[in-house]
Amino acid sequence: MDELYHGIKKYDDNFILNVWAPKIKNMQLHLLDKNKKIIMHDAPYGFKSAVFSGHFGEKYKIIADGMEIPDPASRFQPEGINGPSQIINPDYNFIHNKWRVYDMNDTIIEEIHIGTFTKYGTYKDAEEKLEHFEDMGINTLEIMPLSQFYGTRNWGYDGVFPYAPAFSYGTPDELKHFIDRAHEYNINVMLDVVYNHVGPLGNILPLLGPYFSDQHKNPWGPTFNFDGPFSDPVRAFILQNVIYWINEYKFDGLRLDAIHSIYDSSPVNIIKEISLIAKQFGEKHNRKIKIVAETDKNDSSLVKSVKNCGYGLDAHWNDDFHHSIFTYLSGENAGYYSDYGGPEHIIRCLKYGYDYNGVYSNYLHKVRGTVFKNMPKNRLIVCDSNHDQIGNRAFGERPLKILGDKKFKFFAGMIILSPFTPMLFQGEEYGEVSPFLFFVDPPDKKFAESVFNGRKSEFSDFSWSQDVPNPADIKTFINSKLTWNESDMYVNYYKTLISLRKKYVSEKYKLYMPEKNVIKIGYENASVYFSLSEKDVKINGHGIIYTTSKNNIINKFDILIKLN
Repeated sequence: MDELYHGIKKYDDNFILNVWAPKIKNMQLHLLDKNKKIIMHDAPYGFKSAVFSGHFGEKYKIIADGMEIPDPASRFQPEGINGPSQIINPDYNFIHNKWRVYDMNDTIIEEIHIGTFTKYGTYKDAEEKLEHFEDMGINTLEIMPLSQFYGTRNWGYDGVFPYAPAFSYGTPDELKHFIDRAHEYNINVMLDVVYNHVGPLGNILPLLGPYFSDQHKNPWGPTFNFDGPFSDPVRAFILQNVIYWINEYKFDGLRLDAIHSIYDSSPVNIIKEISLIAKQFGEKHNRKIKIVAETDKNDSSLVKSVKNCGYGLDAHWNDDFHHSIFTYLSGENAGYYSDYGGPEHIIRCLKYGYDYNGVYSNYLHKVRGTVFKNMPKNRLIVCDSNHDQIGNRAFGERPLKILGDKKFKFFAGMIILSPFTPMLFQGEEYGEVSPFLFFVDPPDKKFAESVFNGRKSEFSDFSWSQDVPNPADIKTFINSKLTWNESDMYVNYYKTLISLRKKYVSEKYKLYMPEKNVIKIGYENASVYFSLSEKDVKINGHGIIYTTSKNNIINKFDILIKLN
């Protein structure tokens, strides 16, 4: 609905600014370059609106009942959360208008954080690594959230301006250039977006209107009002954001953060509506847009088609597989890891998709999950590490450091050669050793202390030392940057795994247990054996194309592939 449009756009030879602000009586647009103030008039649904003469690059703020604040739908905050907004040209001369788009069965994802991905932490610097992904066979990048947050360093989940990519990584045009270059290499780019809350600093939305629910709460901050009175403009604020990223920036899809903390009792749930409008946009513009989500609910309806009463998402994260393998390999059993540990959990994931598929969780003290049934397992995204599983450890250790070489390589092999969609975390494919820690750039000492204390309390379920790195210390951020000291051994190992996956892993498969604690996944043209057995197991030598053992006898943590 055009009358629910948020922000600035071209209007004939002028511009129009729309701000949803039903709490505000008087509003002005303040064009800072000209020091000119323009009265904004009442518009339908509680919007304030002004048509004005301006130019791209011009800085502005709005004055709401005397308060001078940025535009809540600002397209760029070049000086941060408290600075002016900037008028950004939505049109960009993309060079590559055709590139390969991968379905879930062909997708191999790597999650990256722009600020720590390279030495300088910019889009420009990240471009220099695109050839690396092409060489490795990694065809999809998932970028951690970019929406403007406080300070200059953050994981991205403290964003308060959903339309404004963080200034510390570069300009909007530089982000578009990065995506355009990725498409040159036929690499898809997805963006992690946060629609379940906003950050603790710089949130101006409550000053303007009921953007947030007074019925629902979540652990991280106020949650959007998707189903209460005045929720139509709020839904439009988010749905417009979905189209904004995939249209103006040419992102190939979105990853929806923690949708288990998005609350909506509307007849059409906001998650389903996001999926629908993304698919409709894709059909209209001859593009395949992927919408995936993070959830801890093990809810198969998320990836069912809309016509089968589902939400229509392309995939969702499946933590069960990670937890099942990691606890078995590491022996850790604190916190939510206590629900896992034995090889039977790994086998249940491979057999059913979820480990907890309607069975009782001792950690949660209730039944968890649903039955995945016969849907393709590539609708579930799995990993041996991600920003949460590393960064939410006290010291940000990677699996390689925790498990050692052989177990780590076995873990990676199970992920990449599984029937699920694999996701890597930045640097693991070449044996990166730097940690990925939780870091922030707080404005004052008091807030820094509150973040630090909150961080330590999060580890109460785990037996980790309280002597953890301070998130506000810039060294914590610097130590999280990739070193790019590539190990040829790991590069070659990952290249081999990815190549084998592309050649032999199929959507259809059968699961066997030829020996106790030996898992056999029978794909259409080849079978993959994973040994968890303490004893030697001999595999018929005919047709063996790959093995981590010295012959066709496999022992614990060996992998073998043979043609059917």
